Amino acid sequence: MVAGSTWPADEAVLLRAFATLLQRRPDARLILVPHEPTAEHLVRLEQRAMAAGLPAAVRLSAAAGPATLLLIDQVGVLATLYGAGTMAYVGGGFGKAGLHSVLEPAAWSIPVVFGPRWRNSRDAALLLQAGGATALGPYRVSGAGDALQRQWEHWIADDRARQAGGQLAREVVERGVGASERGARLPAQLISTRSLRKSPPGARSGRQ
Repeated sequence: MVAGSTWPADEAVLLRAFATLLQRRPDARLILVPHEPTAEHLVRLEQRAMAAGLPAAVRLSAAAGPATLLLIDQVGVLATLYGAGTMAYVGGGFGKAGLHSVLEPAAWSIPVVFGPRWRNSRDAALLLQAGGATALGPYRVSGAGDALQRQWEHWIADDRARQAGGQLAREVVERGVGASERGARLPAQLISTRSLRKSPPGARSGRQ
């Protein structure tokens, strides 16, 4: 799972879910991409991961190979990293910052999960309606972590369902692109097909 643009509230849920999941699926991997990868925040994340009983986090800048928990310590790489995952978590749905872009992972044909505060995101609503995303309920950390772990494990165990969800997510993106293109063409079509109106007699000339 690639978890992008995460805040501390998201990370508490993710680490709990991942710690539980690894007991059942030791092959699971998490790429964690904090929204603010400051030195202080990265250290706190490493400490919280250790406290959760997880393997030591490996920073991207020091990675020499695959890692169970890969911690991204640079900016500007998230959109590409989503392509390395088979499922995604988008941060911002457990705090007040607002849900971050859910279409970035959807464009890679992977299903998306996020927290309960998504209703201000039209894109999140479209993904949920299409079946390309899952929203966690307004639980406490323990309940949200358990719900995320179950969804995560379901996608690992049922590859067909995971791929189907990813395809539905991608279709939402493609429909949006098509709508934008149609919207951009419409004014040009109206201009080219409508005859120009002549100024009525006696109208004043001049620039406005």
